[in-house]
Amino acid sequence: MKGQRTIRVGDRIREVVSQLLLKKVKDPRVSFCTITHVRMTTDLKIARIYFTVLDEFQDWHQTLRGLNSAKGYIRRELGRTVVLKTTPQIEFIHDDTFEEMDRIQHLLEKVKTEVEPL
Repeated sequence: MKGQRTIRVGDRIREVVSQLLLKKVKDPRVSFCTITHVRMTTDLKIARIYFTVLDEFQDWHQTLRGLNSAKGYIRRELGRTVVLKTTPQIEFIHDDTFEEMDRIQHLLEKVKTEVEPL
């Protein structure tokens, strides 16, 4: 089980990165991006930042490229904002939880309509 400190640091990083994407990063590829959660390694050296894209017409691969191009800036701002011994390395990962939920919901509805008598 993860310690409370890693959870708190992850939550703080999520807040800071979300604000940076909303107010400071001007790349249009990340305009419809939402940070869903952050997982920290136990030594706080790596932050895995999970994101999703709110615009269904926006390709998440493009968003990932935009996030990776802003990675240096985001890490520098994290170093200024979040007080840690060392600023963690950043990894952006697409969070496909919502797409999976939609797919499962669609399958369940399909099974339900097939099972119900007409």
